[in-house]
Amino acid sequence: MRKSSYRTLSLSPRPWRWTATLFAMAGVAITILLFHQFLSPHLPTKWHDPALAIILLIGTGFFSYLVFGMLSQQQIAVLEANQRLEKQRDGLNALREASYAMTTVGDWTDIVQNVVDVARRLTGAKYAALAVLEDDETYTIRQFFTSGVSADQIHQIGQYPTGRGLLGEVIRHRRPIRLQRLQDHPASIGFPPHHPHMENFLGLPLLYQSQVMGHLYLTEKADGFTADDQAIVELFARQAAAVIANARFYQEREVFATLKERERIGRDLHDGVLQTLYGITLSLDNLVDSHDTLDQDTATELNRISETLGLLMTEIRFFIQSLESTSIDFRIALADMLRRLGPMDDITMTFNDERYLELHPDRIHDLLLSIQEAVSNARIHGHSHHIVIEWTSTDEFYQVTIKDDGEGFVYHPDTTHTHFGIRNMTKRIERWHGQVHIDSQRHVGTTVTLQIPWL
Repeated sequence: MRKSSYRTLSLSPRPWRWTATLFAMAGVAITILLFHQFLSPHLPTKWHDPALAIILLIGTGFFSYLVFGMLSQQQIAVLEANQRLEKQRDGLNALREASYAMTTVGDWTDIVQNVVDVARRLTGAKYAALAVLEDDETYTIRQFFTSGVSADQIHQIGQYPTGRGLLGEVIRHRRPIRLQRLQDHPASIGFPPHHPHMENFLGLPLLYQSQVMGHLYLTEKADGFTADDQAIVELFARQAAAVIANARFYQEREVFATLKERERIGRDLHDGVLQTLYGITLSLDNLVDSHDTLDQDTATELNRISETLGLLMTEIRFFIQSLESTSIDFRIALADMLRRLGPMDDITMTFNDERYLELHPDRIHDLLLSIQEAVSNARIHGHSHHIVIEWTSTDEFYQVTIKDDGEGFVYHPDTTHTHFGIRNMTKRIERWHGQVHIDSQRHVGTTVTLQIPWL
């Protein structure tokens, strides 16, 4: 560790020794002169020497008291200055170590959490937190990082702060706030149940080139936060803001590079693999349609292979779509998948609510493949004329029903393993702890119900 540039102040005795000596000599000379001028004419001759000695003794004592009092005050001032310098030196050393510690992790989330942990150790605070906003124009907290609060306490407290109260005061004004008792501040709104006790407070924004990287909050330091603490934390905040901004920059570069790579992979899959599979599927369909001499088993097997390739193409298209965006609209994806299966004149789609917008892409993936399986079965094996696909949901589950007016079949749940398509649907839905219900009657049609809990 480098040595600090601060030097301890000292009080040199040499100038004070000569000054005190000269003042003492001058005081004695003036006292003798005044004594002979004003007092000795009024005193008997025998009292001249004793009176002068008493006056000189009293004067010397008073002078010594004044001089040593001044020296004592100067020594106290020098001691206090040295203590302040020592504290500042320790603070700067801790700040240097803290700055190094902030750069030892690479992931943005880890870096922000590290900033909170280091800030708490730097100041000796019991608790620390860092709020990241939705954007610079709003006061809504998007992420809230804590240090010193246990996982059980976080669970008991529940929802993180949203930007109200004293935390919001720092956010709105973008300036440090230091309090010995935060409950006395007009903006304080108290704490939720199970929240740890907090009294003294220091909060400030992390600014980098006029942009807010976050807001740092520190509480519960022994004896409270001082002006020196605030000065050290403000220096730390500048460095922390630069570290967070740098991490965000590299994260954005990585995201951009990932998106470009995803775009390339999606383009290669679409232009290469999908076109090849589509060509093979057309060839198989043409082979089945143009050769009346094929036996039934061969035709059935070729149709099964064509269906499998269709499912594979749906999976690849879904994968390409997931590469291009982070959110997928189930209704749009369903319509797109059905259009690729053929004309949609025989299909009716009904959506009773819009909670399908809440579906995770992985759930959409399994739903689409299951619906494609049911629609293909209704058309190819059931020879249906009309298919109804209906979406509905409750607070507990969401449900998709595929109902056709085809030939139907005799279905026994214990023979699921002999039905290739039903087995696949069941595996996909059970992955989400859901259930597949099938109701089929000869010459009436088939209803397939896919029911999945939200959680």
